[in-house]
Amino acid sequence: MKRILFINLRSHFVERMEPLYVAKKLGVEVVLLTDKKPQIDDGYILEENYIVTDTYNMEESVQKVVEFAKNRPIDGVLTWSDRDVELVSLIAERLNLPAPSIEASKNARNKYLMRKAISKEFPDLCPKFKRVTTLEEFQEAVENVGIPGVLKPVGASGSKTIVKIYSKDNLENIFNRVKEETSTVRDKVFSYFPNEYIYEELLLGDEMSIEGFVSSVTGEVMIAGMTDKYVTEEFSTEYKEIEPSQKISKNLRIYRDKIASAIKALGITSCAFHAEVKVQGENLKVVEIAARPGGGFITTHLVQLASGISFIEQTIKNALKLPIDDRILFEFWERNPKCIVGQEDFMSEKEGKVIRVGGISEIFEDPNVELFIPLKEVGDEITLPPKNYSSLYTGRVIVTGLNVKEVENSLEKAKAKFKLKVK
Repeated sequence: MKRILFINLRSHFVERMEPLYVAKKLGVEVVLLTDKKPQIDDGYILEENYIVTDTYNMEESVQKVVEFAKNRPIDGVLTWSDRDVELVSLIAERLNLPAPSIEASKNARNKYLMRKAISKEFPDLCPKFKRVTTLEEFQEAVENVGIPGVLKPVGASGSKTIVKIYSKDNLENIFNRVKEETSTVRDKVFSYFPNEYIYEELLLGDEMSIEGFVSSVTGEVMIAGMTDKYVTEEFSTEYKEIEPSQKISKNLRIYRDKIASAIKALGITSCAFHAEVKVQGENLKVVEIAARPGGGFITTHLVQLASGISFIEQTIKNALKLPIDDRILFEFWERNPKCIVGQEDFMSEKEGKVIRVGGISEIFEDPNVELFIPLKEVGDEITLPPKNYSSLYTGRVIVTGLNVKEVENSLEKAKAKFKLKVK
C-alpha cells in the first residue's frame, strides 16, 4: 500500500474530507502533518499516522517527518494551501519525493519573486510592478508604476489586504493600514514574508482561474479546468464561479499556452497548480500562480462535476508519481461537459450578530442544487472587510444545469430562499 503525507487539511469540513475519501478509494494510506489533530470521521487516518507539530516551524516539521519515515516510509507529499508549499518542497527534498524545488516553491509563494521570474522570460504576461518594504518605497513605486494600481502583501492568499490605489492622496495612511492588517500578530500567514509588499498596475478585464498539473511522470503541463470568476470591486473578494469558462474556444487555447509558459518560467514541477489571471480578448495577465490545488470547492467539486473526472484523485496520483488520467484534460471535455456548474458564496452586507438562519430546506427543492452549506449559525458574529476577509461569507451553493442561463437562475433562486438576519 502506498503512503502519502498531507500537510494540514483545508479549513472547511466538506472540502477537507474529499481528499480523505479519494485516498481511501485508491487504497492509499494517509499520514497527516498538522498543527492540531482535526475533528474528522474515524477510519480515514490511523491514530499512529498523525504528526502533530507547529507547521509554521518548518525545520522542526521536516525533522519530525524524517523520523516518522524511518519506520513508515512515505511515497508522496502534498498540501492544500499556500502556507505549506515551501514545506512540501523541503520534505520532498529530504525524502527524495516528487515535488517542486525549493526555489520554485518560493517563486510560487512570494508574489514579487513570481513576477520577477515570469517577467524575465515573458514580460507580456505581467503588469508593471515594484517591491515595497517602506513608505518611501511605496511612494516611489506609485510614481514609477503609475495609477491606478494595487498594493498587496507578497505572501498571502484568500484576497487578504488587496488595496486598490486611485489617487496619490493619503498614501501614508494606506501604507500604515496595510502594515497593520498584515501584522504577524493578527495572522501568522504573514510570518513567511513579513513587511514585504508589491505594488503593481491595476489589471483590467475578466477574472479566471486555471487549474492543472505538472506531471511528475512526463513533466508535461496539463490543464484540467478553466473557470470564470467574479469578485467584488472594492476588496476583490471572490463570490461566484462558472465551470467551464464560457470564453470562446480560440481564446481558451491561447490562455492555456500562456499559462503553461508562465508555469515553466517559475520552474514549477510535479504538483497541482492553481493560476489566477485577468483576460481581455486574446490577452492574458497573470495575477498569481499557486503550486497547490485550487480551493473554494473548484478542485473538489466544480471540475469533477463538469468533467466527470476527479481532480483530487489525479492530484494524489501525481504526488505518488503515477500517470494522470488524460480524460481530465480541459481540451478533451470542454465542448461536451457533463454539465455547466455554478457556485456562489452569499455575503453579508451588514456587521453584527446572526439572529436567524432559514430557508435551507427550500433551497433543495430545486433539483439543480448539488450542495448547499450554511456558513453561519445563530449567535455567530459577522465582521466585514477590511477588518476580516472571510467572516462576511454566510452560505455557499453549488448548482448544475444544461446552460449558463439555467445555472444563473438556480443561483438566484437559492440566494432568494436563504434567510439570514443580522442584528
